[in-house]
Amino acid sequence: MKYILAFAITATLCLAVDPKAEPPFKVDHKAPLKATAKIVERAEGFTKYRVEFNGIEGDRVPGHLYLPKEIHGPVPAVLVQHGIGDKKHAKYIVECCRMLTARGIIALAIDAPERGERKGPDKNGPAMWNLPAVRRWFQQHCGDYSRALDYLTTRPDVDALRLGYVGFSWGAVTGITYAAHDDRVQAITSVVGGGLLNLLGKKLDPTHNVARITPRPLLFLNATKDQIVLRPFATALHKAAGKGAVVKWYETDHTFSDTDLPKIMGMLSDFMKQNLQAKDSDGK
Repeated sequence: MKYILAFAITATLCLAVDPKAEPPFKVDHKAPLKATAKIVERAEGFTKYRVEFNGIEGDRVPGHLYLPKEIHGPVPAVLVQHGIGDKKHAKYIVECCRMLTARGIIALAIDAPERGERKGPDKNGPAMWNLPAVRRWFQQHCGDYSRALDYLTTRPDVDALRLGYVGFSWGAVTGITYAAHDDRVQAITSVVGGGLLNLLGKKLDPTHNVARITPRPLLFLNATKDQIVLRPFATALHKAAGKGAVVKWYETDHTFSDTDLPKIMGMLSDFMKQNLQAKDSDGK
């Protein structure tokens, strides 16, 4: 089995990246967003809005938008995406958004398709063994991320040239493929993400797409005791990303349960802040 796994990883790493390839998911920047926003919380360090806009498939995408307490001119904004079984108000998502706003960055967290407020009696997501359905679901995630950035760029308080993405688990897996095909994303953090060994086809696999992110800043955070995203899957993605990516391993499990969560979130928020700073007239 280990030889089959090694061969699959090697084959994945050898796949050529077509710089002119069309995104393997639907985008529509001109479609009406019909966005709404309503204040739902005034905290000490941020103001939280419940926002809503049209997704790539025409359904409504609910989200929480976190604005720093003080904003002076357009500021960077980051889309923060949860894992496969979570929602926009999961504890780690809220903590990440809070840390970003403490650094003057606007944070947006949305419910993925058929999760959170988008979940219902007939909307529980596909069975993971149904690969054609999972493939379509993956593509809808990416399309909704694109629509989320479309929304952010309409806001006068957002600097459309300083957008970032932070994804956790499935949000990292789908997010790498998404960000690889959206140059608006200027900095990316992948937390416990990995490759899929082409289970959904090479066009969607993050290992096939991640090289397109270069030279944009890319940070990987992975866990040595992860029982969901196994080390070979994570390592395959790291290798495919190239030498420019920053890789950090932690002696913990998939949920980082025995780590200092605020410290981890603070570190990745510092990475995003550093790499979303305004550039001067020379582009430096």
